[in-house]
Amino acid sequence: MNEDRFWSLVSLKLSGEAQPEEIAELEKLLQQHPELGLRADMLDTVWQSKAETPAENIEASFNKHMQRLSNHFAEPVLQYENAIPEVGYEEENNVRPLFRKKLLWVAGIAASLVIGWFVITDLPGKTKQVSQHQAQNTVSTKRGSKSKIQLPDGTQVWLNADSKITYNENFQGKLREVHLTGEAFFDVERDETRPFIIHTNAIDVKVLGTSFNVRSYEDEKNTETSLIHGSVEITLKNNPDKKIILKPNEKLIVKNNDMQLVTKKPEAKKPDIRLPLLTLARVNYQKKDSSVIETLWVKNHLAFDGEAFEDVVLKIERWFDVKVTITDERLKKVLFSAVFDEENLQQVMEALRITGKFKYTINKKEVTIGR
Repeated sequence: MNEDRFWSLVSLKLSGEAQPEEIAELEKLLQQHPELGLRADMLDTVWQSKAETPAENIEASFNKHMQRLSNHFAEPVLQYENAIPEVGYEEENNVRPLFRKKLLWVAGIAASLVIGWFVITDLPGKTKQVSQHQAQNTVSTKRGSKSKIQLPDGTQVWLNADSKITYNENFQGKLREVHLTGEAFFDVERDETRPFIIHTNAIDVKVLGTSFNVRSYEDEKNTETSLIHGSVEITLKNNPDKKIILKPNEKLIVKNNDMQLVTKKPEAKKPDIRLPLLTLARVNYQKKDSSVIETLWVKNHLAFDGEAFEDVVLKIERWFDVKVTITDERLKKVLFSAVFDEENLQQVMEALRITGKFKYTINKKEVTIGR
């Protein structure tokens, strides 16, 4: 991909000078390279704050914004290649004057997002203030976008659409802890002295150093952990004494709402307790290349593997940032298996229609499905 072209399109959009075909081109680039979405969002935030701030207060406002960014993102999130776009520097005569001025401003901000971090955090002799309550870093993705970040310990995290992780700013102490809502793939930097723990609504996942996928959306029925390498220890929130050790290529599925009644014998004279219904399974592989289906989303592939249509549409909603309504209740239980690579919403729906024999309509960001 030509990053110069990307930054040129971002600048045109921010300045309000982008043509419809240029906006469409930018959206396509963001779909193909979701990791760029975070940078574009950061620039948009700074641009909007600039537009709302009197000229004499722009510098002070920007410095304050940089302070907020330094507390919000881990350092590696702000370190990326080609931090200073050079669009238009060589072709002064071919760039519109107003656009060129705004383009230079955007390029400067892109550089400042990196430089400002070091200015704020690495000044010699700077006294670091530590509050009683440790600051929290939160990194999130919107529907229709994905992102890859690096935590302070070197752990790599891929965030799927509509997901969020939170962790302490300094990431120090005996434990490395993150809180996850949504789906993420973790490649954890090994540290036997400091276990890495992922907290979700249903489970806690404890590792020392390994690769695995965790899916825990609040509006889904299940929480899934799929282990690729190493080992993980899973603790159930509703029963902390219950721990499950996963081996490579195993997957644990925990029902978020459905509960299984486990009755003690009468002589035990103990009350009934309720435990989550668990399923231990194997991860699924594609036959053609042995790729793990549960982690294909990291490679920008939308995959379904024997999933009910009501669960499939939840993935479609997040993937394409749309609202899907199924009007026929019988369709919700129909099972689908498919893998899509770069297909758009229309192409995905058409492929599913042929298999499921249903009808659908697409009206902007709303999809209606029925018989």
